[in-house]
Amino acid sequence: MLLKNLIKYYPKNYTAMNIQGLALNSRNVKKDYIFFAINGEKKNGEDYIPQAIDNGASVIVCSKNCKFKSSRVLIIKTNNVKEYLSETASKFYKLKPKNIIAVTGTNGKTSVADFFYQIFTACGIPVASIGTLGVKSKNRLIKTNLTSPDIISLHKILQDIKKNKIDNVIIEASSHGLAQKRINNLHLKAGIFTNFSQDHLDYHKTMKNYLKAKLILFSKLLPKKSFVISDNSINEFKYLKKISLKNNLKIIDIQKELNKLKKITFPLIGTFQLKNLSMAILAAKICKLSDKKIYKSLNKIKNVKGRLENVKKFKNNIRVYIDYAHTPDALKEALLSLKNYFDSEITLVFGCGGERDQKKRPLMARIADKYCKKIYITDDNPRNENPSKIRRELCQQ
Repeated sequence: MLLKNLIKYYPKNYTAMNIQGLALNSRNVKKDYIFFAINGEKKNGEDYIPQAIDNGASVIVCSKNCKFKSSRVLIIKTNNVKEYLSETASKFYKLKPKNIIAVTGTNGKTSVADFFYQIFTACGIPVASIGTLGVKSKNRLIKTNLTSPDIISLHKILQDIKKNKIDNVIIEASSHGLAQKRINNLHLKAGIFTNFSQDHLDYHKTMKNYLKAKLILFSKLLPKKSFVISDNSINEFKYLKKISLKNNLKIIDIQKELNKLKKITFPLIGTFQLKNLSMAILAAKICKLSDKKIYKSLNKIKNVKGRLENVKKFKNNIRVYIDYAHTPDALKEALLSLKNYFDSEITLVFGCGGERDQKKRPLMARIADKYCKKIYITDDNPRNENPSKIRRELCQQ
């Protein structure tokens, strides 16, 4: 693509330059690529500009404070490299599915996305989902490292999805992804807010910052007259209502849909799962799927992998469930749902991940102690943190 079709201001002698690709990592740069030098948490992309040029970069985009100089390439300095990258990527990978839904919240993003995928698949309509499980389409799964892929990858994935004649896609929007502008410039059809509770304070530091990051989806990214789906029983609904009024968005509450679902028998345990399904149904309706088709598809709905998933039932009626709960609120919901459904004692095997929000560890330990008869403390991806230290912290609560 010609450089003049990607950026607004450029020297006249670069008018005919043909850009072959975009890169965030200097190792991925090839001939006639644009390299975006982003200053990250651990590394500064500006340190890798020479390597990017050696690998063939024709254009370098960096911050206003960047001191690098070169006569070999075009250097563009901007106040916000991430925003510049997002705008450029949206033009370079210009093909996008017609209906793009984004779902955020502390818990339930993956379940909402998977239910949305299941509904369309059961109706025989092409669909894709992007999130924690990876990129899923046509019953193929390509794993990714992040809930919200990097800016370039996300735009490329969406163009590939469109080329595969898929016009309905749902994206899990993490608070990290929203804060880092990874979800920008997508022209979303709707945004879903599942719930809000403590998590990721290792990154956001305060609950106020964490909520602010979540609300970016609604306050900055949704175009006018698009939709907001949420639950009016949560405290954050008042913020969503205020934002919707200010930005001319149409807010939809799930309660009416939830009441309809409560009259149907599903292989799903817990009201929180029915709430997630309600949100997926409303998103499907926004994508012009009829009530009749949606409710006919619900007899094919299955439990989402790793979300109160029954993996074993023994002859003595003991059941084994797996749940990926990694927040205090999610753990409490899972345990209460099982207790209310089976009215039985619970034995729990759980742990907390390393190098993540340490403040939630005592909260999760107390919840486990309150609702379970027996608890086994184990490792849960300690990363570079001492696993025995994590276990000791949980046992001391």
